[in-house]
Amino acid sequence: MTRTLALTLLVVLGFGASVAMARVVDNGRPALRASLADEAPYLAPETARRLALGFGGLAADWYWLTALQYVGRKIQEQATSRLDLAEAVQLDRIKAVDSRVLVRLFDLITTLDPRFTAVYEFAAVVLPVVDVRAAVILLEKGIQANPEQWYLHQQLAYIYWQRGDYLAAADAFRRGARMTTARWMVHMAEQMETKGDDPHVARAMDTRMYEQAQDEQVKQWALERLMEVRSLQERDVIRRVLSGFVSGTGRCPRDWAAVSPELRDSGLTLHPSGPPLDPSGTPYVLVVSPLGCDVALHRSSAVPRG
Repeated sequence: MTRTLALTLLVVLGFGASVAMARVVDNGRPALRASLADEAPYLAPETARRLALGFGGLAADWYWLTALQYVGRKIQEQATSRLDLAEAVQLDRIKAVDSRVLVRLFDLITTLDPRFTAVYEFAAVVLPVVDVRAAVILLEKGIQANPEQWYLHQQLAYIYWQRGDYLAAADAFRRGARMTTARWMVHMAEQMETKGDDPHVARAMDTRMYEQAQDEQVKQWALERLMEVRSLQERDVIRRVLSGFVSGTGRCPRDWAAVSPELRDSGLTLHPSGPPLDPSGTPYVLVVSPLGCDVALHRSSAVPRG
């Protein structure tokens, strides 16, 4: 009985110490508390791990919430209007973050809990826009700590692909392919080596990111990326239809109904009243001006603006 009480007390004290440690570290230097939002964590990751007293996972969760709150604040700062906000919330386009803060937070979290794979996924999307090298280092750290999580190689490939380093992306896919029976990894490696900049490869990459994502935020981001890529392809088709109409009539169509048959034949989804629908189900806008005719997203569309 005495031993059980002692063990229970030890667990409770350890839990409390872990939370207290996280708060102390988070507050850092009191003199700089006012500017804490842009302060990197005070303690070195290894020091924080030792102070966690075996409750590294709990402390990692604390700092994960801190990282998400930091990114959320930066999204709000970057947004100056409703449309700006729609663009800013795209995780791979947040430029207002301080790379020092993000890198230190992600390094701290993954040192406290190396198997916290959602952090590597999130970092693969958010971090490259401000520090590509740090993103690659973090993903390699995650791969080393989680050798069975082959999909982390895909996250690494994504970083390289986004930067146009298709051979490095192919290598990352091949490394991952050696750890799984998923043949699509080999196929993606081949695609990277031959036509990494092809729009169809972009769609395939985003599809795989969506299918394999473990983190819900990354999954939602990938879904929005898929909508964006699909919409760009649809708008190219619509512009070709509009160009054909102008060539045949010498003027722009007055409304979508004038080109509805051609749009439908091109495989686009149309609203019953005629307008083509974007991937979010919102009608595209027909733009007619003295310069000609074009297509645009409606301001209420959920499709991200590139």
